[in-house]
Amino acid sequence: MKHPFPLLNPFIVLPLSLLAGCSNSSAPSEAEQRVIDHTLNSLVFVEGGTFIMGHPQVTDTVEVTLDSYSIQAYEVSYWEFDTFTRATGRPFLNEEAMGEALREPNNAAWRVTWNDAQGYCQWLGKRTGLPIQLPTEAQWEYAATSRGSSRAFYATDDGTMDRGRNYRDTRRNGTPWHPEPSGTYPSNLLGMYDMTGNVTEWVLDWHDKNYYEKSPGVNPQGPETGTTKVHRGGGVVGTQRYNVLYRRSPGLKPDDNQGGVRCAVNRTDDIGASVSTQGHKIN
Repeated sequence: MKHPFPLLNPFIVLPLSLLAGCSNSSAPSEAEQRVIDHTLNSLVFVEGGTFIMGHPQVTDTVEVTLDSYSIQAYEVSYWEFDTFTRATGRPFLNEEAMGEALREPNNAAWRVTWNDAQGYCQWLGKRTGLPIQLPTEAQWEYAATSRGSSRAFYATDDGTMDRGRNYRDTRRNGTPWHPEPSGTYPSNLLGMYDMTGNVTEWVLDWHDKNYYEKSPGVNPQGPETGTTKVHRGGGVVGTQRYNVLYRRSPGLKPDDNQGGVRCAVNRTDDIGASVSTQGHKIN
């Protein structure tokens, strides 16, 4: 299937302008600016509202109201994460696999720790002057269910897992076992890709299996403390049951390298509307 958003060649520089209000005194490098451009161009604005979080056949449920925000349509790829790694002096992710199919630059970055996933989002925030972090669990689910409009089990174009059409077909010879480029298969109704399958995604919240029972109704941020972090969205080798979007995993420690990355921008205006076609200028 043709990728719905052009796979970015990390050696192509897009036209750009300076970001107003950037909190980092040094201008972004060309590589960093490519990441910024790609991120801002692929943000989905999610209008706030009230929805039922959870599903009675899978979890407890709770009514939640969220402010508007923006979220990346795609999972963060290796070339984006490698730019962050170089900029911050971290070890490269899955460095032993460089040159292998798993580590193709456009593939979704996999086996990221929560600490590094949040670090990536915060680094983007510092480079843009925007309030960027991992999405809360409520924000993630609101986007996955197309603002609560879908009660289907899968965050696909029609709510089903139709292997080979809107989801990878692991039964077919030649299907890679590793994550693919985010956007290989159709989006959900909101324009979000790979919120079912590909890589499991870290969210901001600490994990508490009983949190739904005591969650605040407006903009919940998750428990104040905990020992494990929530990750959502199934994964590359997941079964149909594993990839149900409402499934809440038992949680992983923040330094467990098991997840992928998708960032959210906590501003109630439409960031995309502020992006000029001649370059990026955030008002």
